[in-house]
Amino acid sequence: MKNSLFLTSVLILSAFASAQQNTPNRQMTPEMRARMAQFQSINDLAQDIRLLPELEKNKATALTKAQAKQLLPILTALQKATSVQPNDAKKYLSQIEDKLLTDKQLTALDGLMLKAEQQRAAQRAQRGTNGAGGQGQGGVRIPGVPGGFGGGFGGQRPGGQGAAGGQNAQGGQFDPSKFNPFKQGRAADALKAYIAVLQKK
Repeated sequence: MKNSLFLTSVLILSAFASAQQNTPNRQMTPEMRARMAQFQSINDLAQDIRLLPELEKNKATALTKAQAKQLLPILTALQKATSVQPNDAKKYLSQIEDKLLTDKQLTALDGLMLKAEQQRAAQRAQRGTNGAGGQGQGGVRIPGVPGGFGGGFGGQRPGGQGAAGGQNAQGGQFDPSKFNPFKQGRAADALKAYIAVLQKK
C-alpha cells in the first residue's frame, strides 16, 4: 500500500513493544501476539480514518470533491456495520491508500502518523509505568492483550465504549463478530463529523 504501509507497520511494532514495556509482569504470549496480528489491519484502518480529517487543514492535501465522493460510501459502511472484520479492513485500506489518496496526501498522512506516535511516546515517558501507557490517546483495546495497541481511532479507552473490550463491558467473552471501533463513543462522533465535512464538498 505504497510507503504508508511500511510506516504504519513501524508504528504497530513500536506499539507492540510499548505493550510489553508497560506490563513487565505479563509477557506477551503467542496467543496475545496472534490476537494483535489479527486486529492489525483494523487498527491501521482506524488510524488512517482518525487522521484523514487533518488533511483538510491544508488546501494542498484536502480531499477533492471527487475523492470525497469515493470515500463517503466506505465511511458510511463502517458507520453502519455491526462489526469490522480484518479482511474488510484490508479491503478498505487498499481502496483508500492505493486507489483514492494521492502520493502527496499519503506522504502527509505518514507525517501525521509519525507525529502522533511521537506524542504518545512522550506521554508514555511522562506517565512512567502506571499501566496507562498512553492508551487514552486512541489505542484499540484488544481483550487478552496487555495495553492494547496504539494509533487507533480517537478516544478509545480500555473498557470504554469505543474499545474492543468496552463493547462487551457488561462482562462475558469478547465477541470479534461484534467489534466495530467506529460504532460508539468519541470514535463514532468523530466519524460522523468527518462525514458531514465531506458531504459539503
